[in-house]
Amino acid sequence: MMNTNLPNVGQRNRKRHPANPALKLFWECRYQNMPVLTHEGPLIENYLEILLRIINQASQDCPRLFAARIDLHFPAQGYTGYTGNDNTCIGSFINRFQWELDIAGIKFPHKMRYVWCREQVTSVHHHYHLLLLLNKDAYRTLGKYKATSDDYPEHDNLYQRIVRAWSHAINWPEQGTRGLVHATPYKWIIYRGDQAAFAEVFYGASYMCKAYSKPIGQGMHCFEGSRR
Repeated sequence: MMNTNLPNVGQRNRKRHPANPALKLFWECRYQNMPVLTHEGPLIENYLEILLRIINQASQDCPRLFAARIDLHFPAQGYTGYTGNDNTCIGSFINRFQWELDIAGIKFPHKMRYVWCREQVTSVHHHYHLLLLLNKDAYRTLGKYKATSDDYPEHDNLYQRIVRAWSHAINWPEQGTRGLVHATPYKWIIYRGDQAAFAEVFYGASYMCKAYSKPIGQGMHCFEGSRR
């Protein structure tokens, strides 16, 4: 569905976001000679720049990368621990997830990098899209999504660590948090120098850079990435 909240100026595409003129709107189907997703209207070029920088940094840091896009939601009912006025929860999640990875005892360093965006259209609470970039020598899959007493070894896979970190961030029981952490079909392996794979990740993650559904102009960041 095309975003109808960004009216053009006469017959020309608007170049700046009306709620924040510092954000440049990007209407083309290719960015830096790579395809991007524009089926829901323009992207924000500032966000594309951040996304490209972080994927580049991760690729330079690791000869092989595992990338995955995760969606993080808040409980729809009975949740009172949320104000919505800041991004404290995603910051808490990142810190806790970093800690989870640091204590995992994996032979190889995880070298995590990330990009997140905040979105909300008609839901009571906003949600986050998250791109994770990890050293493939440490992690090559999310693992099984369901953990039971009969499946204890999977309790410490990557997905369950994400669940525990989000559970901690939103102060919600871990069992109920599994339904709030959505593992999307977007998962990739990137080998350094494989430009086709790099472009595929950038294409899939460019969805996070769309202007539509971002609560821009409400006094909070809607897009951030790792800074190391």
